[in-house]
Amino acid sequence: MKLFIDDLAVEDGFVVDTTTIEEALRHVQINLCDEDHLVVGIQCDGREVPADRMTDTLRQPAHSFERLDIHTDTKTSLVCDAMSQASACLTETEQACKQAADLLTEGRTVEAAGTLGECLHVWQQIHDAVAKSVTMLAVDPEAFTVKDEPLIEAIGRPRDVLMQVRDALVARDYVMLADLLHYEFGNVTSCWRSIVDALLEHSERSRRNA
Repeated sequence: MKLFIDDLAVEDGFVVDTTTIEEALRHVQINLCDEDHLVVGIQCDGREVPADRMTDTLRQPAHSFERLDIHTDTKTSLVCDAMSQASACLTETEQACKQAADLLTEGRTVEAAGTLGECLHVWQQIHDAVAKSVTMLAVDPEAFTVKDEPLIEAIGRPRDVLMQVRDALVARDYVMLADLLHYEFGNVTSCWRSIVDALLEHSERSRRNA
C-alpha cells in the first residue's frame, strides 16, 4: 500500500504493513503531523469514504487498499471555518427564533415547538464548536476576554438560557417559552456572536502570524 499525506508520498512501514486504517490515522496524527495540524479526512484507493461506511472502513487493515490518502489542516484554519459556519448558522436561527415567537403568540404551539427543536439542535452544535475551538487554539477561557468578560463566563450565559428553553419545551410551558424568546434570546444571540467573532479574529490573527 502507498501512503500519501496531503498529496505527498510517505514511506512508513508501521502504517503500510501492520495496522488498521484507524490505527494508521492515529499513528499519522501523533508521529507524522506537525503540532498545529490535525487529520481531517481520508481517501481509500482514490475514493472518499462515505460517513455511513467510515466505522467499517476504519476497522479494515491498511494493506487491504493499494493507496491511502490522509488529509490534514491547521487548527487555526479549522477554527476559522467552524466559526464562520457558526456565524452563518446564528443568522439563520435568529430568524427562525423570531418566527417561533410569532407562532407562539398566534397560539400555534406545535409549529413553534418544532421550529425551536431544530434551533436547539443548531445551537448545541454551535456551543460544541466553540468548546472545541477553544481547545484547539489552547485558549485559557478564564484569561481570554469577550467584551471585557472572561470567556468561561460568556459561554455559560447562552448555555443557561438554552437549558431554560429546553425545560420549557419539555414542560410545554409556552408562556415561559414566549417570555424567554421575547426578552432573553436577543441578548443570547448577541453574546454568542461576540464569542464567535472573538474566536474567529483570534484564529485569523494566529494564522497570519504563523
